[in-house]
This record gives sequence, structure tokens and C-alpha cells, in this order.
Amino acid sequence: MNKITKAILAIVAIALIVWGIVAIVEKPSTSSTKATVKIGLVLPMTGNAGFLGESAQNAAELALKDAGVTKNDYKLVFEDDSFDPVKTVTAVNKMISVDHVSSIVTFGSGTSNAASPITEANKIPHFGLASDPTSAKGDYNYIHWTPPFKEGQLLAQELVRRGYKSVSIIGTNHPGTLAVTDSLRQALQGTDVKIVSYDLTNVGDKDFKTVINKVKTANPDIIVLEQFSPEIEITAKQIKELGIKTPVTSVETFAWSNQIGLFEGDWFVADAKVSPAFVAEYKAAYGKNPAPGASYIYDLVTLLVNIQEKSDKPIAAADIPTVLNQMGSYNSALFGNVAIDKDGFFITDASVQIIKDGKAEMVN
Repeated sequence: MNKITKAILAIVAIALIVWGIVAIVEKPSTSSTKATVKIGLVLPMTGNAGFLGESAQNAAELALKDAGVTKNDYKLVFEDDSFDPVKTVTAVNKMISVDHVSSIVTFGSGTSNAASPITEANKIPHFGLASDPTSAKGDYNYIHWTPPFKEGQLLAQELVRRGYKSVSIIGTNHPGTLAVTDSLRQALQGTDVKIVSYDLTNVGDKDFKTVINKVKTANPDIIVLEQFSPEIEITAKQIKELGIKTPVTSVETFAWSNQIGLFEGDWFVADAKVSPAFVAEYKAAYGKNPAPGASYIYDLVTLLVNIQEKSDKPIAAADIPTVLNQMGSYNSALFGNVAIDKDGFFITDASVQIIKDGKAEMVN
């Protein structure tokens, strides 16, 4: 091999090395080739229910962290609606037209009801943490919350089992609480427990003494309070101010109170039992227990990630309901086997809880 040939080979070798380095530098990273899947969450981040929205956001982020390395790139898009359906509508429209999310999660019956017609019209799968079945109307709307008939039945069973013979109900003109109290009234039919008074209040009311005096006259064995904050705290305080010592219970709403200590020692019926492992993980991450609804948010984000990861290619928003309908049920790390019924309800069981040391605990 002469000198000229050696020089040519050396130049070629150097060129190949340089080309290889450039190719490595310019090669797109793995993450840049991933498909992006956006999940929208409209939560009550501010207002009286702000603690619920904060906990829900934490749970969503925890679920995404627990998903680990994924073939798709998942983005959580958060909007605050302060539990106001008008704000929900604005947030949902933005998520669809601007953020181009593949699915939307809402928190509460009133807000979920406001979102459902929009998501249905735009063929965007929507999952409401709601009690009112209205939220699940259509092919693209679902409810992931313990159904009100489960909660009403369990509360009726507990009232009978604990020996109560009469009950007064103080409810709220709100689709979620109405679904629950209607379920309770139906479940009590044919039992020995008589409803001696039933009154509805409104969100924003501040004086409940007329209703409370009516309850006092009816003299029930127990009072069911089905109200939100701050109405439930005002009612509880006014009951004590009027010298009424009748025990109180509720479906869920004790745990939704931002003054939960008012109900110390009171038992109530709530949504699905929360996985102890989830509570421990959440507490380790955020230094406190998850608020109501956080477990459902975690479960939904996990489910939406899992179905995308199992697919050969990203599932279009309009096709997600077909996937869910074909599944019919799934195995949840938090709730066990969860069935998805024909009406769009994710079926989980209700639980009995008690307020102890300022927080809700399961009753064995």
C-alpha cells in the first residue's frame, strides 16, 4: 500500500468518524418521537372546596409518576372552576379547542352536568366524579364515583341495624345531594325507619334555624345532613346553638367539610373504601391524607394511561369509549374489579366511616 492510498484511507476514516459523531448529536431523542397524550382535569382549586381540588391535583400527578417509563408522553392539563358550573363550561371549551385534550375529568355533579353536553357534542370522553346520573348521559360521558343507590342503600341498612326508628333529612337543592337523598328515601321504604321531616336548603343560605326548629318539633332519632361547605358547618353550629342533641349523620358530606372537627365521633356513609397503600403513598409524598375524590382521580389517570400504553398506537379521543365498552371492567389497584355498566357508571361499593381525630376513618 503506497503513501497516497494510505492517506486516502485515513481521510475516509476521519470522515466516517466525523459523520458518526454528527449523526449521534443530531439524532432525535427518544422523548421527542413520543406521541403526546393530554388529559384534562377541571377541579375546584379555589373556594370552599379548594382542599378537594388540591388533593385531586396531587393524586393525578402521583398517578402519572407511578406510571413510570411510558412509550407515550402524558401531559396533565389543569383548570380551576371553583365548583362553579359556569367556570366549568369555560374550562372545558378551552381544553377542547385550545389544549386538544384526549379526555376530560370533572369534579362534582353540578360541574359534571355542565360539562357533559359539551363533551358529548365534541366526542371527547368525559369522566365526572359525580352522583347525579345526568352526568353520564350520552356515549362519551361516564361517572367514576360510588353510585348514589349504593350509598342510599347502605345508609338505610345502617339506620335499621343501629336501631333508629325515625329520621329527619336536611338536604340541598343540588343534583348530587338530591340523587343521594332520593336514593335514601327509596331505600327506607318498607323498613321500620320513618322519615318524619324532609327539607331542602339552597347553596348560599346562611340561616337554617326555621328548618332546624321544624326538625326539633319532629323529634327524630337522627338527622341526615346533606349539604356542602359552608352550609353544613353553619347548620351544625346552629343545631348546637338551639340546644338540639340529636345525633347527625350524612352521605359523604362530613368528609367534604373544611371544619371536619364539628363532626368528631359521628359515623356516616361515604364512597368507596380507600386503599391503605394509596393513603400511605399519598401521605409519604404530600405529608397528609388524601381528601375525598383523590382516589378516583388517581384511578382514572392510571386507567387512561394504561389503555393507551396497551394500544399499538395512540387511541383517538373519539375511540376511547369503544375501548372502555369492550373492556366492560378492569382491575383497579385501588378498588379491585371495577365494572363499567351500560349507563356509564364505574361501579364501586359504599363504605361506613367515622370522624376520628379530625379525619375520616373506615369502620370495620
